[in-house]
Amino acid sequence: MIVEAGSANRDEQRWERSEEFDIFRKHLPHISFAAGEHTCLGLHLARLETRVALECLLRRLSNVNLMTEDDPHIHGQPFRSPTALPVTFDPKQSHPK
Repeated sequence: MIVEAGSANRDEQRWERSEEFDIFRKHLPHISFAAGEHTCLGLHLARLETRVALECLLRRLSNVNLMTEDDPHIHGQPFRSPTALPVTFDPKQSHPK
C-alpha cells in the first residue's frame, strides 16, 4: 500500500539510485498515471504534450544548459515539480521556428 503517491516512484528497494533523475534508467512500470481501472484518462495526452513541448524547445535551442551544479529541488503534491529550472542558451546558435 502506498501512502504517499509523490514518493511512490522513488522506492529505493525498486529503483537503483532512486533519488536521482536519470532519463536513461532501466525502464520499469511506474504508477505516475495509476494502473488498471484507475488509469488516468489524460495519460496519453499528457505524455504527448510533454514530448511535443520538449522536442520543440530542444529543436529551437540546441545548446540549452542547466545553470546550476545542484539538482533542482522537486516538491509539491500532487504535481511534483521544481520551483525553477534556470537555464542558459546562446541565441546566436538557436534555430529559427
